[in-house]
Amino acid sequence: LLRVWRGAGTAILLVTHDVEFAALVADRVLVLGRDGLVADGSPESVLGNSPLFAPQVARLFPGRGWLTVADALAGRG
Repeated sequence: LLRVWRGAGTAILLVTHDVEFAALVADRVLVLGRDGLVADGSPESVLGNSPLFAPQVARLFPGRGWLTVADALAGRG
């Protein structure tokens, strides 16, 4: 369903705690904290550069730019 909406150019507001899913499907990520907006940008810039927000794959393989399991599998070559 997300692919269909993306293909049609439909904007979607997705709220999740699953950072890997957000990295997989989002064009833009906003992180909210107790006092409001903490981070705003591309999944790579927000999730890849912060140990606090990084998906497990990024924590396991720091510095490789991998945010999802698919990234790691494609890059393991």
